[in-house]
Amino acid sequence: MKISLSTYSSKPRGGVVHTLALAEALARAGQDVSVWSLGRGGDSTFFRDVDPAVDIRMVPFEHREGEKVGDRILRSIDVLRQAFTPEEYDIVHAQDCISANAVGRCIRTIHHLDEFTTPELAACHERAITAPYARICVSAAVASDVRRGWGFEPTVIPNGVDAERFTAAAQSDRSHWREKLGRYVVA
Repeated sequence: MKISLSTYSSKPRGGVVHTLALAEALARAGQDVSVWSLGRGGDSTFFRDVDPAVDIRMVPFEHREGEKVGDRILRSIDVLRQAFTPEEYDIVHAQDCISANAVGRCIRTIHHLDEFTTPELAACHERAITAPYARICVSAAVASDVRRGWGFEPTVIPNGVDAERFTAAAQSDRSHWREKLGRYVVA
């Protein structure tokens, strides 16, 4: 199965971190996974190394001095839309409103809901909730907000925690922090 995951940035934002973790888990499960994103400011890769089994599709997105937020949002959608090739994939999944607007028919993970004042971003946010054919929420609280606000019944798949990633930190010598912050601050 060919799966596309899309996000709007290469920086360590929540949805981006989630996208990469999901892509790597799917690749380990034997799926053919591509991650599409905008390479803002000349970025050609993500903030961290990604398992080589994941195909990275970074779309160049040039910085424009003085560009208004609304204009940048619309251009972000357009640039990703022009580069994206949905016919390559069996499943298309978007992590945020920009990529959901760019990739067309998709499954959308809704991490949280926002209230935007920029008209273009507010419209982007609305379409990214109403247009996808399926919605996933990372918490029951967000799913409840989607249900109450739009009448959709999203599937709840809670965010996971990579326990191995945090084991070293939990077992590390914290004496430096105890000295700096006090013994009651750092358990």
